Amino acid sequence: MESKSTDKKTFQLLDNGQTLGELIYENLFFLKAEIKLANADLYQVKPVGIFGTSITVTKDGAEIANLKMNWRGQVVFTFQDGKEFVLKAKGMFHNKYVIENKDEEKLMQFDPKFSWSIFNFNYDITYDQKPQDMLLVLLGIYASNYYIASMSGATGGMV
Repeated sequence: MESKSTDKKTFQLLDNGQTLGELIYENLFFLKAEIKLANADLYQVKPVGIFGTSITVTKDGAEIANLKMNWRGQVVFTFQDGKEFVLKAKGMFHNKYVIENKDEEKLMQFDPKFSWSIFNFNYDITYDQKPQDMLLVLLGIYASNYYIASMSGATGGMV
């Protein structure tokens, strides 16, 4: 599975050439976005609060999930049904991102590959069991982009 950046604001999730969904940012600051799944489900992703430290995911106005960076530099995904996942930076230079469940079992890994031609990242996505929840995969791409932007200072002062 892979994610390709088609322009500076759109990331397509692909599996063997088949489009499974898209992450489309409103602007280049990687905060407000929408997620379109292949089954036509549409989700809104946007920061809430004064400093934008919490991010909400909604569908038809109803909150589906919440993303928040904790003090350990991890992005915590909390879904309304009680499921919780954590995106952690791994590797010597924190250049790989892993989503784990509550039991700290690795579900998938995102390996960013910088593309100089579009000046953005593409991701190789690896897993032991193929993920069934494409929303979680696309939120993983969103959280990886958010993490990279946060650590580089690219989101400083933005709401």
